[in-house]
Amino acid sequence: MKKYILTLILIPLFFGCSNTNIIENGVFKKWEKCKVGSGCIIDIAEITNFQWDTMCFYSGSYSLDEINRDLGFKLKEYTDIGDRLIFLNKGKLVYQEEWFTNPSEHSKEVVFNDKRRKFRLSKCHVKFRIKRRHRIYTLIGI
Repeated sequence: MKKYILTLILIPLFFGCSNTNIIENGVFKKWEKCKVGSGCIIDIAEITNFQWDTMCFYSGSYSLDEINRDLGFKLKEYTDIGDRLIFLNKGKLVYQEEWFTNPSEHSKEVVFNDKRRKFRLSKCHVKFRIKRRHRIYTLIGI
């Protein structure tokens, strides 16, 4: 009986977490496949496993109210201090990913090198050059 209950708990956790950090993990994997000196280009459209037509970026300086006004609907999941990518399909939320830059941690991080605090791109314009310095993977629009 205990094994049955444990299985019922672990299966949803495993499958529920399988769709998290798609972009961040995709950047790390793409970097590992790139040849040194050849330049590393990632097309976000190629690493997503869901239907979408628009990618929105909001820096951690954007409030929930500002994001909701910009999107035209209310986000259900929101943490106040993180940068976030929001993917839309026909104006509806299909996926979001957020991350927190913490210089005191030693884990890998993805950052966007863009002076804009927010941007919105169509699926055909989501190619970025990846540059890595230590544990920081910087995405630069091309």
